[in-house]
Amino acid sequence: MMASGICCKREILCPEKLDLAAAARFYGVRGEDAQALALLQQWAPVIRRAAAPRMVWASFSVGGQQTLLAGEDIAAHLQGCGSFVLLGVTLGTGADAAVRRAGVGDVAAGAAADALASALAEQCCDAAEAFLKEHYADEGLFLTGRFSPGYGDWPLAAQKRIAALLDLPKMLGVTVTQTNLMLPRKSVTAAMGLAHHPVNGKLAGCAHCALQGRCEYRRKGQTCEQNEIVLPK
Repeated sequence: MMASGICCKREILCPEKLDLAAAARFYGVRGEDAQALALLQQWAPVIRRAAAPRMVWASFSVGGQQTLLAGEDIAAHLQGCGSFVLLGVTLGTGADAAVRRAGVGDVAAGAAADALASALAEQCCDAAEAFLKEHYADEGLFLTGRFSPGYGDWPLAAQKRIAALLDLPKMLGVTVTQTNLMLPRKSVTAAMGLAHHPVNGKLAGCAHCALQGRCEYRRKGQTCEQNEIVLPK
């Protein structure tokens, strides 16, 4: 395994198709909403062309990062792991600019573009996770899934420490604001447990969703799984 704390970066191949169902959930679509889904289809190619996905990662000892890993949920996620991988992913400034342009004079288009960019960021994180699992499997190591600051009781303030450990400003051009948000906005950080045996980590759910606190379904006592989204043929 590569020495602890050494950062590596690579480009992420942009998926040929955006996940419109995921984008629709970010957009708040319920059931069959032809107008909203047509808007998502319209802006999907624009967001895809504007994005330049990249990733950076490094491994660290759990014992050497106790301050960063404060919280019961992140501890549960890394249970059984002596090390962990920090991951940073960004779509770049182009995606942010495309979202802003879409919203000029058209709030609905701006919201649709933002939802598409969020869905694309998740797809790129999935691709990054798949790459890392294969990468470490070659060394006989296993990874958990992703767990990001703001999930459960792992504070969003952890973003700043992660940014420093991964040197995000230099590696990806990503900075963290005073309110612990990342710029470009469509950027994500996460931790993944690393072990010599299969590990599952803490399974995600509504409590760990990126939409936690602003989900239209949860406000109505429902989940997105209970609201089937019908995509046009």
